[in-house]
Amino acid sequence: MLSALKGATVARESLTEHQRAQMLALMQVCYAGVGAERFARDLADKQYVILLSARRSGELVGFSTLRVSEEQVAGRAVEVVFSGDTVIHPDYWGQKELQVRFGRFMLARKLRRPMRPLLWLLLSAGYKTYLLAVNHFPRTVPRHDWEAPPERVSFLRALAGRWFGEQYDGTKGTVRFAGAHYRVRDGVSPIDREAAAHPHIGFFARNNPAHVEGEELVCLAEIRARDLLWALTELSMKQVRLWTRRGLKLMGVRA
Repeated sequence: MLSALKGATVARESLTEHQRAQMLALMQVCYAGVGAERFARDLADKQYVILLSARRSGELVGFSTLRVSEEQVAGRAVEVVFSGDTVIHPDYWGQKELQVRFGRFMLARKLRRPMRPLLWLLLSAGYKTYLLAVNHFPRTVPRHDWEAPPERVSFLRALAGRWFGEQYDGTKGTVRFAGAHYRVRDGVSPIDREAAAHPHIGFFARNNPAHVEGEELVCLAEIRARDLLWALTELSMKQVRLWTRRGLKLMGVRA
């Protein structure tokens, strides 16, 4: 069985107007406060886009925008990949195609310069985005079970301050964008009592209590080759299990 989704990583300038309109409409399904102007600004700041389409219909059902930048940490060159707008239609939650495509993108960046540190900067307005980092990359800042080196924390604060200006609150480690901004729609991925009992989700909720208002937790993950390869293996195994269950269900066999 094939995945219900097919993915592709494309250069931002290759997007058609129809694809851009589909991306905006998809954001508006899952987020409140999504305006065309703000969406266009975010997209213009990125070089790459991961596109996810339904295999049967070809409809765009998910995407993630990516910015690549060379930075300096303590005089050493590092590469930072920044995830911008990211969304998957709720009908396709549980699919792993986005994670697999992102992992392949990061692996390609790592293989270009194996000795250069690769860092992933992401803003988490919801706990599902946060879990993408902490579940696969142990050296993620912030997290409840790892204390990052002071220079890594200082770099994160300096980078966020430079990129987001006064919208970044270094004390809380969050970004609150000026004016109207996205927030997860009510009922989409809520943090209920059961979810809050999860260590990572509870940590996210405590460190970003204003996420329901659109405030975003600034995170930085170190992408080591071994973590990345393990994550890709784990995601592939989960995808195979999903395909198997779907195939058995179509044949009338209980998994």
